[in-house]
Amino acid sequence: MFRMFYKSLIPMFAVTVLLSVIPTSSQAANVNSLLRGQAIKWQGQIVDLEPLKKFYKSRFGKGIWTDRKGLTKQGKALLSLISRAGEDGLVAGDYIKGFPTQITNDQLGGAELYMSQAFWKFGRDLSAGRTTPAVSEPDIVISRKKTDIKNWLTLAGRKGPAFVIDALRPPHAQYKALRQMLGKSKGSEARKIIINMERWRWLPRNLGNRHVMVNQAAFQLTINDRGKVVDRRRVVIGQTFHKTPMFSHAIKYAEFNPTWTVSRSIAGNELLPKLRKDPGYLEKRNYKIYTSWKNDAPAMSAHSIDWHSVSNKNFPYRIVQQPGENNALGQVKFIFPNKFKVYLHDTQSKALFKKDVRTFSHGCIRVEGPLEFANKLYASERSLNAAKISRIVDSGKTTRVKMKKPVPVHLAYFTVWVDGGKVASFKDVYGRDKLVGAILFGEV
Repeated sequence: MFRMFYKSLIPMFAVTVLLSVIPTSSQAANVNSLLRGQAIKWQGQIVDLEPLKKFYKSRFGKGIWTDRKGLTKQGKALLSLISRAGEDGLVAGDYIKGFPTQITNDQLGGAELYMSQAFWKFGRDLSAGRTTPAVSEPDIVISRKKTDIKNWLTLAGRKGPAFVIDALRPPHAQYKALRQMLGKSKGSEARKIIINMERWRWLPRNLGNRHVMVNQAAFQLTINDRGKVVDRRRVVIGQTFHKTPMFSHAIKYAEFNPTWTVSRSIAGNELLPKLRKDPGYLEKRNYKIYTSWKNDAPAMSAHSIDWHSVSNKNFPYRIVQQPGENNALGQVKFIFPNKFKVYLHDTQSKALFKKDVRTFSHGCIRVEGPLEFANKLYASERSLNAAKISRIVDSGKTTRVKMKKPVPVHLAYFTVWVDGGKVASFKDVYGRDKLVGAILFGEV
């Protein structure tokens, strides 16, 4: 069972509900008196007071977890909730490291603040993740969700901590399915589930009623409409040294018969050696070369350049492949502006879609059947259909078609996926499971 596995991996904390209080005065300690500094130490644990001050000052120091008799109903409920943190792949001991069976009255104020910190951290990790998404890789640019501790504590006081925790748990169907699997799993399987649950916490709570999901580990793209998959197709992602990044954005337009502006790194590392051998290489493949990277730079002849004197580290010329049958981007690209300059696009290398492991691009995502994908992507807007797409492509002209309502796109990475009750496991081609797992399981 998972519980046994998890207990052997990281010691579980056993919650003992407070049974009695040793009275030393007629009232519980005044929490306000403890809020004067930046932190306190309670039962050997440091409590950061700054995030808690606003809430307690608004209540004139009145607690929600404790009263003069000890733990309140809400306090006992919180301890019970945290004791079951393992059900979400979290560790109870990260939030509360034991709790005394007896506590003196003058310790109640510290206990109150200690429990509020535990509640806040548990809610934060459950809703946003235990790890910062970009902690291990610069190509993961998912912003960590903000926490609203004052509102969380207010709701917990009114409706109980379970109400808040249930609301903070990721609402995605996949997260719920993985959570159910976790209770029945053990060993490297449970570990993999926990890692993938963490990634669902990173994603927006609202993926969009209609959105595109790219699961890089599965080499698959889907269009999802109100919880149903309405389109599914294969993709090619970045090579292991050109990893496709992870982030969420929105597709704003498609460009048919696109041009391709070669990046400096590709121009310097891949085209320059070919140009040194054959200055006519660009002309043969329908490229134009410009004197600089400025938008108004004039075109020039590749034959006028001494390519052996050009450095590959800071390639000075802008090279643009024109639309046509040899264009590297094929017949269409789908743009969601981002700092990585990655996008979805067609490709001339159709045979790559037949391979099981499809890591061949420089980071962009190549889509199988991109014109059909375009038709389905724009279906709800009715601004494009198969006949119109065909006419645009046949014209040979670069044509941009904006989306009336941008479609959210999520470049994700899941090595475990539940589909129709069946569990699919994918190879960790980028080694991202190893990195995240090392953080989650305290191996760094």
